[in-house]
Amino acid sequence: MKKGCLFDLDGTLVNSIEDLAFSTNEVLKLHHLPMHDISKYRMFVGNGVKKLMERALGQDHLHLLDECLEEFQQIYRQHCLDHTCPYPGMKELIENLKTKEIKMAVVTNKPHALAIEIVETLFPDTFVAICGQQELYPVKPDPQSTYYALMAMKLDKKDCLFIGDSQVDIDTGYFAVWIL
Repeated sequence: MKKGCLFDLDGTLVNSIEDLAFSTNEVLKLHHLPMHDISKYRMFVGNGVKKLMERALGQDHLHLLDECLEEFQQIYRQHCLDHTCPYPGMKELIENLKTKEIKMAVVTNKPHALAIEIVETLFPDTFVAICGQQELYPVKPDPQSTYYALMAMKLDKKDCLFIGDSQVDIDTGYFAVWIL
C-alpha cells in the first residue's frame, strides 16, 4: 500500500480556471489587448504563470511580458479565491486519505505564496508540504520540487503516487520516478 500522495493543485485539487482567466483578462484589458474566453484558458495553463501570460499575450506582444507578469501577480493575489474551490468529492477524498494516515503534499507551478494561501484556505492543516513555483527550483516537469516534497514527507518515491491532470503532471511523475 502506498504511504503518500503528491497532488497537483490547479485542475486536480481545485478548479481555479475562472480566477486565472479573470486576472489574465484584466491585465490584457489594461494594455488594450484582446481578451480570451475562459475555454481558451484551459489550453493556456499548466506550465506556470510565465507561460500562461506568454500564451495569453501571443507572439506579437511578448515585449510586454515582464510588465504583464507583475500586473498579473498583483491582480491575481486579490482574486485567487474569488471562485476557486475544490472539485466535487475532493474534500472527502482528502479526509479519507487523512484518516488512513496517508501523507500528502502539493506540487504545483502556481507561485509559491499563492499556492500556500489557496491550499491552507481550502484544505487547512492537511498537507505536509506545499511546493509552488519559486526561484529555488525550476517549474514542473522538472522533478526538483517533487523531490523536496518527498523529503518533507519523509517518504521514498516508490511509496507515493503523483496525481495530476495534465501532460506536465504525467511528465513530472515520470521524471521523479525514473530520474533520481
